[in-house]
Amino acid sequence: MPHSDELDSRDVLSVSGLNIAFHHEGQQVDAVRNVSLRLKRGETLAIVGESGSGKSVTALALMRLIEQSGANVRCGEMLLRRRNRQVIELSEQSDAQMRRVRGADIAMIFQEPMTSLNPVFTVG
Repeated sequence: MPHSDELDSRDVLSVSGLNIAFHHEGQQVDAVRNVSLRLKRGETLAIVGESGSGKSVTALALMRLIEQSGANVRCGEMLLRRRNRQVIELSEQSDAQMRRVRGADIAMIFQEPMTSLNPVFTVG
């Protein structure tokens, strides 16, 4: 289903109202509540926060990799403009379609905590 008229011409990613919850010991635990973001062509996005604040869960939801863990993902929209300029709703894509999108149009760099803040390396 095309969504090209719902993004500004420079937008490559638009997310609104992202909510992610997990079931733990019979209760629903909210991991992410009402996250919205917009990324324009040429911009870099960094999601920063304390340990356990939902950064990785948010990124995994955008990549559609969190659902296998039993997460309940609800979102107003997750629109991505692919390299071919087609705009897709990520939540509507099949697993096969997402495999084509990952790496080609959207990617995630995982942080390795054992090497990310090594005191041997200088910054700047």
